[in-house]
Amino acid sequence: MELTPRLQDIISILKEKKEINIKDLALELKISPKTAKGYARELYRLGFVELDNDNIKLKNSQPVSSDELRKILDAHEAEIANLKKEIELLKEELAKIKKSRSKS
Repeated sequence: MELTPRLQDIISILKEKKEINIKDLALELKISPKTAKGYARELYRLGFVELDNDNIKLKNSQPVSSDELRKILDAHEAEIANLKKEIELLKEELAKIKKSRSKS
């Protein structure tokens, strides 16, 4: 999985500045602070950055290889697939309950 151009932009900014406030990042990218926070959370979830209140900075760890990113992505996709199956089972169960109540 490749990072989106916007996420790559944020990584570049962080390489240059080391740390930036979410509001300042939003101003620099000409986006809302809420959108900037969403991007920061995505980078945090992917393991690229650390979030401290409203500050974002690159993690001090070694760069994540594309193979490691692929494993992380595959794990998330598998979990999403399992959750979707669970949702479908719950919908079926709910439909059965509604059907049995309507017969009563």
